[in-house]
Amino acid sequence: MRRPSLAPSLPARARARSPPLPRARVVFRESALRSREGQARAWSGAFEVSGRRAEALRLPSKLSRLIRSEHPPRDPSGRPSVSPGSNPGFLARYADRNSPSESEPSMRSVLRSAGFILAAVLATSASAADAPRGSFSFPAGETALQVRPAEAPMSLTASDGTGLRLVKMTGRAVVEEPLAFTELHLSFENPQDRTIEGHFRITLPQGATISRFAMKIDDRWQEGEVVEKQAARRAYEDFLHRRQDPALLEQAAGNEFGARVFPIPARGVKELVVSYSQELTSTAEPYVLPLRGLPELGELDLKVMQAGNKPLELKRTRFVPSKDLVFEPKHAAGRSGLRHANLAVARVAPLASSEPDAVESLLVLVDTSASRALGLGEQARLVQQLAEGLARGGGAEVPLLVGLFDQTVVPIFDGKAGGFGQKEAKAITSRRALGASDLGRALAWAREQAEKRKLKRVLLLSDGVATAGAIEGDELLAATLRLKRAGVERLDAIAAGGIRDDALLRRLVTAGLASDGVVADAAEGLACIGERLTKATRSNLEVKVADATWYWPKRLDGVQPGDEVLVYAELPPGKPMRVSIGGSPVKVGELVSVDRPLLERAVVQAKIASLLHKRDVEADGKEQRAKLQEEIVALSVSHRVLSPYTALLVLETEQDYARFGIDRKALADILTVDHDGRLALTKRGPESLTAVATRTQRASDAKDGKPKKKVASAASEETLGAEPFGDALADGEAEKKAEAAPRAERDAARELELPQPSSAAPAAPMEERADRMVAPEAPSAATAGMTGMAPQRRRSATSDTRMRRLPVQDQPPRGSDPYVGKFKEVMSAIARSQQKAAITAAIGWREEDPGDVMALVAMGEAFEAAGELESAARAYGSIIDFFSGRADLRRFAGQRLERLGRGIGLELAADTYAKAAQQRPDHPASHRLFAFALLKQGEPAKAFEAMLVALKQRYPSGRFAGVDQILREDLGLIAAAWIKKEPGKRAEILNRVQAAGGVVEDKPSLRFVLNWETDANDVDFHIYDARGGHAYYSNRELPSGGKLYADVTTGYGPECFTIRLPKGKRAGPYKLQAHYYSRGPMGYGMGKLQIIDHDGKGGLSFEERPFVVMVDGAYLDLGSVRN
Repeated sequence: MRRPSLAPSLPARARARSPPLPRARVVFRESALRSREGQARAWSGAFEVSGRRAEALRLPSKLSRLIRSEHPPRDPSGRPSVSPGSNPGFLARYADRNSPSESEPSMRSVLRSAGFILAAVLATSASAADAPRGSFSFPAGETALQVRPAEAPMSLTASDGTGLRLVKMTGRAVVEEPLAFTELHLSFENPQDRTIEGHFRITLPQGATISRFAMKIDDRWQEGEVVEKQAARRAYEDFLHRRQDPALLEQAAGNEFGARVFPIPARGVKELVVSYSQELTSTAEPYVLPLRGLPELGELDLKVMQAGNKPLELKRTRFVPSKDLVFEPKHAAGRSGLRHANLAVARVAPLASSEPDAVESLLVLVDTSASRALGLGEQARLVQQLAEGLARGGGAEVPLLVGLFDQTVVPIFDGKAGGFGQKEAKAITSRRALGASDLGRALAWAREQAEKRKLKRVLLLSDGVATAGAIEGDELLAATLRLKRAGVERLDAIAAGGIRDDALLRRLVTAGLASDGVVADAAEGLACIGERLTKATRSNLEVKVADATWYWPKRLDGVQPGDEVLVYAELPPGKPMRVSIGGSPVKVGELVSVDRPLLERAVVQAKIASLLHKRDVEADGKEQRAKLQEEIVALSVSHRVLSPYTALLVLETEQDYARFGIDRKALADILTVDHDGRLALTKRGPESLTAVATRTQRASDAKDGKPKKKVASAASEETLGAEPFGDALADGEAEKKAEAAPRAERDAARELELPQPSSAAPAAPMEERADRMVAPEAPSAATAGMTGMAPQRRRSATSDTRMRRLPVQDQPPRGSDPYVGKFKEVMSAIARSQQKAAITAAIGWREEDPGDVMALVAMGEAFEAAGELESAARAYGSIIDFFSGRADLRRFAGQRLERLGRGIGLELAADTYAKAAQQRPDHPASHRLFAFALLKQGEPAKAFEAMLVALKQRYPSGRFAGVDQILREDLGLIAAAWIKKEPGKRAEILNRVQAAGGVVEDKPSLRFVLNWETDANDVDFHIYDARGGHAYYSNRELPSGGKLYADVTTGYGPECFTIRLPKGKRAGPYKLQAHYYSRGPMGYGMGKLQIIDHDGKGGLSFEERPFVVMVDGAYLDLGSVRN
């Protein structure tokens, strides 16, 4: 059995001191390296300078043979090959992976020293004085840092950020060069005393694709089925409302996949199975199972296998991994790929040599969005090292412009390469990693600056994951091509971070500028990065496979010597695989005969990649792109290979399969690893599922002992369309019946639940901003929960959990404190006007847990209180960056940004509302928030069109009571504003309102609209007037005027209360309150109160009041509104 090798990720290496190295430059001319003697001197010289020449004799046999040979591996041109032995940094990585033991640091030191020096040797073709202008030169021992943060590669957390303990991890992997398959069995323990919804995330290797996602329910495994993504998202929420056990896994950002899992029982264990396949494109690329960053594991059992090679096993208990598991595949001489019948894959090297391409001017774009939080310091150092290397390489006078981008772009340096140093690097880290990633904006800024300063080269340092502005591939390709008109000749990228999108970066650097660029890995080492940036690439290399009925790729772009690619093909059985690239045949070694399953998955994945390329690059118009997307979905579903347009949804009942039209007799078999370490297909037949989803409330849901509330009947309040999921699911009658039982239970219980009085200190008045037209009343009821206001500390409210009938109160109860923990500390500091202390506490919290939503909200609140609105906008934009695939969190971030106003947050708010509407068109809040954001931007015509989309959308039956009326009146309000701006179109606009079924709004009105971003829970809206009137779910009208349209009990809202009276006849001030009956499975509540005042003539004023609640049963004082 092979001894386990655990390789640390490079941030850990960066923190460790490197062995002492001489500062003297070791210089070998490139011409000298072409001879055997010169190459041998380079290898031995690296060890001699390290001062440990004798140690070479004790190296593992594999590396000893490599070093003792007369010369290192060479490419066909005679130059030292970049793979594997002379790849800069190779020895350093080999040292960390293969040192004989932790007790022999001397061996690691000599290998690392030799690797560092060898990198400098191979990168330095002449002395600094002789170096041509525009090349890079680095001193011995200086290496790039791996910008892969010490973030757990997989986790399961509650929505409030509470991590679930990974108590057991079992992994089995099979390597069939150049492919690999991994199966993980994960057991997570819920530490809380309540049932929660969990968010599972896993970061896969670049290019890997999910094969299986299963969840254990009771004592059986339920498999996830591949279904169209939008339908899967809608179904997940439907299952959650039905009290079924849903789980949904989909691609999040780049190579990260995320799953929503519910329920996770109190103090219970949730077991998941995840498997994936991946490519090992390069001969030098090992199989790596990421472990570093995981917390203590109760039990770890891992095994990696390859035919003809010793298995690698690792078993530990109570173990904290500090390194990744690394398996070096065995490379059989003359073998290059796999074959089964008509399927084949071969690894080929397409290019032997290239010409230099000097850097004569350079614009660097550095990604400082929130996702770069754990690697920003390393990024800053990398930029400094590259600038210094360019200066030393003869380019001290090379013009250099550096800009930082997230949701905005900030230049930090404009000068010569020789002038960039520590001060400028510190400016990068001082900005902090915050905000959404607007790559399109960054490219537009680069175009403007390049045209102005005549800059020819652009370098992008990013993870390639765009979350704001232009995020689709075709949009970003267009933005890249516009660089050409500004005179930019080449775009390169350095991919940084663990979660990233290398595929998108490759598309951008080969978009079609005068010269195609490369995507370098930040872990490759400075010498390698510098060499790749100063070498020309070859593009438009046509790939052909003789006799193939299908093959991929068809063309190679941006290729350099040493690059290797995988070519897939379908060939007639018995026909050899013959490949030509750029018109010249390339050597294809022996293809090893293997079983079909893994190879077939890889071929299907390649076919999906080819269709994605056609959709984004070759398709002509929306219709053709939509057709190609349908083909992708069909291929993905039939072969269980996840794509950007599909998700894995756990289906529990026969009815669930029927809704999606999935024939259980035709289910694809599941690829697994058997007990002997071989890949096997698990057959799935048409047997009936034993589970029958319960239609009534689960016992676990009632364990908290809280009385369940009454739900006012909404039988007559149908939502638009009355279909649950458009064409994806069947008629909604089953849903109505399913809701009836739990609704009846809540009806009975709710009559016994009434507000409990509590004691509270009066709140400080809300700061009145110029853009707010409806001012809250000065000191009134407690305003806890109404973020953006100054909450005061309160005495704890008394609670009585006994079920008893209480009289209805006509005065609002004192608000209870909705905050806990660190968020409460920050908000309390703000209430005491201690803004600096609040900022310090919030930043410290965020540094401890960069992805915690509440830490980001706390930062935004603290910055707002201090008047630092741009920093607040970046804090709220960070929520978008971390949760770009979650429509509810996009809306939540947008609500915060919208409050900051135009020019700071409104534009990004409108953008994220638009994307939320695209992600979840079945959520009415997305559409109306988007429409009103457009209206605030002065675009009433676009706002009108957005609201028309909302009216035409079909919403799930039994959800969103009263939304029909709200949307029709919203259309009328927007129309009134449009008429005021363009009175000449009055007749046309009114005709369109009436044709759409909208309400003509030509009288004064005041409306309060409440929406919240928590599913499957109930929030009660209470409105009190100055005359003692009280409107709520059981008494919807105020005697003084005004009506609550409906009581939404199934999550999200909106709920609307409208007063159709002119200002002089209103019974204000109105005091508004929300009773957050339960936080629901997400663990915390969040939402917004929107106040719209209409003068009856198209004049609209708005006020936005976002809120947060972190405790069950909280009464949120949403402030008061004057007449």
